[in-house]
Amino acid sequence: MAAGCAMSSTPNSSTDDRAGLPVSGFGEVQGSTVQILPGESEPMAGGMMVSYSPVAMAQRAARFRSLLFRQWLGVAISLAISVVWWLIFSPELYSLLFWLLIFSVAWSLLRVLITIVKLRRARKTTSQVPLGPAFQIDNDGLVLSTVPEGERVGWPDVRLIKGRNKFFNPGPRIEFAWGSDRTWSVAIIVLDAAPSVIDSALRAFSLGRFGLDLSAVDEIW
Repeated sequence: MAAGCAMSSTPNSSTDDRAGLPVSGFGEVQGSTVQILPGESEPMAGGMMVSYSPVAMAQRAARFRSLLFRQWLGVAISLAISVVWWLIFSPELYSLLFWLLIFSVAWSLLRVLITIVKLRRARKTTSQVPLGPAFQIDNDGLVLSTVPEGERVGWPDVRLIKGRNKFFNPGPRIEFAWGSDRTWSVAIIVLDAAPSVIDSALRAFSLGRFGLDLSAVDEIW
């Protein structure tokens, strides 16, 4: 798994030979404990598999790229207006008009800089989204793609499943807690299933004991 991207666990060193991308540790779980299912985002009789997907992150990067173009256009317009005002009014150095013109251009450039940073982070995160399943929900509990190998967690051992707010890229996460001190989390935006679908599957397969509590999450990026 990729560091600083989808998971809070230590990165997995295995990669896909064809793509050079990190691979989730899900496949390392013993075959007898994992039920590989064809479904991706809809609950099934035997369980539901939620996999990693870079699509949403790539879409975010595309939005930042589009925003960056508009902001550069805004900088050009702001600079042109400032020059015109300077030529017409010839403000004295350090006068109020002088500082207003400087602030206008500086603010436009600052917004561009912030968007560039966000775009670079979004592109980096997109390239680091692991391959394969993230977790499985079934009648027996959960199979989590912990590193270096996946882990089966029965419903009686699960303590908590909830959303955790995270302002910086890649945004809010789903956190799973089990046992006395074990936790694992994954960014919501790198999953191929919507939070509402995951919530429904958790409630169905845990017989109402667990759902996806997103009360602490301000925004799903």
